[in-house]
Amino acid sequence: MDVPWPGPQCIVCLATSDLTVEHLIPEALGGRLTSRLLCRACNSRIGHQAESQAEADPTIRSLVAKLARAIPRLAGQFAEGQRYVSTGPGGASPGYVKGGEFFVSSTKLDDGSLIQSTPQAVKTLQKLLARDNHAAVDVAQALRRFADAPENTRLEITPAIEVIKWRIDGIQPALDGPLLNLLVPIKSAYEFLALHLNTAICVNAPGLRAIRAALMGAPIDPVHVVVDRLQAPEAKPFHGLLFEGNHPYATVQVRYFGQLAFRVHFRTLSVDGPQFVYTHDLATNCEEIATSTNTLVPT
Repeated sequence: MDVPWPGPQCIVCLATSDLTVEHLIPEALGGRLTSRLLCRACNSRIGHQAESQAEADPTIRSLVAKLARAIPRLAGQFAEGQRYVSTGPGGASPGYVKGGEFFVSSTKLDDGSLIQSTPQAVKTLQKLLARDNHAAVDVAQALRRFADAPENTRLEITPAIEVIKWRIDGIQPALDGPLLNLLVPIKSAYEFLALHLNTAICVNAPGLRAIRAALMGAPIDPVHVVVDRLQAPEAKPFHGLLFEGNHPYATVQVRYFGQLAFRVHFRTLSVDGPQFVYTHDLATNCEEIATSTNTLVPT
């Protein structure tokens, strides 16, 4: 869903410029709601500064894994390039997914041995045999022995080289990534207000100046904005944005995958008007949004 934005200004730097298509919920997380709110420079900077590691948040990774059956396409896209840990008789090994396939990361152990994916191990074996001046026919025989080697069994390729082709029983997301940068839900909440307040979002109010400054790289000022990280009881395949009203200041809830939520408190702003909500069903890709005309009232 693309929501029109009537203003000529970027809502972050306030420059009058050609505005680019902006995802209110990061596209990397499956977000679809868009509008032209940011100039190219701000869009690129915020994406690099805040959204580039959104997929690495341990809770988000865990939620996508839980919902994989309900959102298989997104789960597949989400896995690409992500870090995983394999399990099997050889123990746990770090790796990554590429083209839907898991590859073990090359690791050198304390005893000098190597852990590698099978394709990389073949290349390494060729180099080692060439380094030791083995004849071409001997190299070909060694590679055939390696290809035919049974799993989980130590095999002597030469007196100096032994290999074990460990079986991989499964992979799990590596849940040691950084937590989601709080600028991501702040940006989503700020942009959600912009869609309903239109050009009033660009007025010269202290609270709005503080939010814009944070999105341009300044520290988040808790006088003007505070974010609570929350968690619902269970994962569900939807994203949501909700204006919760003024208590006594404007509060917007940003929800990812049904369970992970952020309540963004705009502590020096209030919005005059009824509540509004956006929901994106990730299983069906259906979106719903209720809008109303609101007036920004600095407090």
